[in-house]
Amino acid sequence: MDISYLSEMDIVRFKQSGRTYEGVIEKVVNANEFGNTLPFIELKFYEVDEIGKRVGYRSNGLIYANSFKGLEMEWFFEGQGCDNSAIGCSGYWEKIAV
Repeated sequence: MDISYLSEMDIVRFKQSGRTYEGVIEKVVNANEFGNTLPFIELKFYEVDEIGKRVGYRSNGLIYANSFKGLEMEWFFEGQGCDNSAIGCSGYWEKIAV
C-alpha cells in the first residue's frame, strides 16, 4: 500500500461506531519506510456533529492504511494549482482509496 499522496497537515475525516471524526495528520509513515510493513498515519482529531462542529476533547491517534476503507476515510483536497496556490478553490472531500 502506498499512502505517499498524504502529507503532514492534511485534513482527514473518518467514521467509527456511528460517529464522525475530523483531524489533522501529524505524521505519515509509508510502507517499507523504517523497516515497517504496514503504512500508517498519526493524527490529532475531534468528534464532529452532523454540521461539522467539534464535540468533546481532542484526541491523538494512529490509523493503519489497511483500516482506511472500513473507516470510510476521506481526505480534504484543496485543489492546489501548479504554483501550489488555491486561489478561487474551496476544496472538497475525496474518499481515500487504498
